[in-house]
Formats: sequence, structure tokens, C-alpha cells
Amino acid sequence: MKEKIKENFSRAAKEYDRYATFQLEAGKRLLKRLKLLQNPFPLLDLGSGTGKLFEGWKGVFALDISTAMVTECKRRGLLAVAGDGELLPFKEGSFKVVFSNFSLQWMELSTCSSEIFRVLEDGGYFLASIPVEGSLEKLLSAWNLAHRAVFGEDDKLFTFPKEEDVFKAFSNFELIEFERCYLEKKFPSPREALRVLNRLGARNPFRRVKVNRKLVELFYRFFEEKGSFPLGYRVLNLTLRKL
Repeated sequence: MKEKIKENFSRAAKEYDRYATFQLEAGKRLLKRLKLLQNPFPLLDLGSGTGKLFEGWKGVFALDISTAMVTECKRRGLLAVAGDGELLPFKEGSFKVVFSNFSLQWMELSTCSSEIFRVLEDGGYFLASIPVEGSLEKLLSAWNLAHRAVFGEDDKLFTFPKEEDVFKAFSNFELIEFERCYLEKKFPSPREALRVLNRLGARNPFRRVKVNRKLVELFYRFFEEKGSFPLGYRVLNLTLRKL
């Protein structure tokens, strides 16, 4: 599964910034919280993508599962390494802050939580934005309606973590604050909406493709909402501290 995730995001690396409007908006919101912390370095950007958020910053280490994304980070002048968020290649207490924007939904949360806790120094902070259940709701609902009509069953495109599961996974931290926000963009055609997801590498690695023309036509019909095609993310922003 992880090899497929690596492959998808490596293919997306060159065009990622062009389409990552949701990720960039969520990241900017998280940066506002980071700037409230005094001297947050060294900092680990976990699931860094192309490193755009921290371009020009000093004291930032970028980690991503995709080597192509790591190459983009290095091109931006960041210290970067390819690695797995569930098995971080750093010593205990290496960082004052771990920052993660729109990446934890691809990881096993409890395992990742233990690793983040390990590499943070005592009193260090973990800042995260995580798309949760209810994200891409219109698209996923439309697809399953069409899939049931054609094949008589749902199709598991992707499952976002539930809020309660996120809080449970990170209960080993002190919760400083959290915020819920909703990010939405409407597109003039379903193809344009889907292009954004595909060009970001956001494909379900578990999924077996089962598609025909009737399914696609029904999906487009169910997906439409007053002449447009919306993508929206329910995002949970967290500020946590290691005691």
C-alpha cells in the first residue's frame, strides 16, 4: 500500500503546487499558529510535500514518503529526507516542533503519534491540520449512489479519519487548542474537480477500478450541485504539547 502511495505522490510532484489550493490554505492557517511559538527550531515538517510552505526558512527539516517530493524540497533549499511518518528516522528529542499539514490521513494515526512523541523534546509542540470524516462528502456520496445503482454495492474510494479517532490517537499529548474549519471550492465541470484530486496524487491505494460509461454518467449527475461541482474538506487543526 505504501509503495502505491509513494508512486502516486511521486507522479504528482512536478504539478503539485499548481493544484494544491486546499493544502496551501490549510497550511497558511497552521503557520499562523506556529508563529505564536518562540524559537520553534529545529522543526520537522512531516509529510512536507514540495516544501512550499517553508521555502526560505532555516532550521526546518522536511520529510516525505515520496522521493520526488523530497527532490522538490531540496530544490527549495530545505534539508529534506525520504521517510515514513510511522517510523521516523530521527533520534529521541530531536525537534522542538513537529508540523504536519494534510498528510496524517495517509498514516496509521496511533503509530504516527508515538513516533512524533518520541522525536519531540519535552515540552515540544505538535501542530497539525487533518482532513477528517465529512471531507469530499458530495463527491463520495455521488460516487456511491451511482455505484449502487449500477453494481448494487458501495465502492470504497477513501475513508477519512473520524474526529474522535484523531483525538484518541493523540491523547498522549496535552491538547492546547483545536479548531474546525471547512474549505470548499466549486468547479464548472466534474472533470476539472477530479483533475485537482488526480494531479495531487490523492488516489485510494486500496481501490480496484470498476468503472463503465453508465456509472460515470450517473456520478456526474449526482455530483452536480446547482450547476457546479464542489470539493470540500472538513479540517481539524490541532496544537498539542508533549509533557
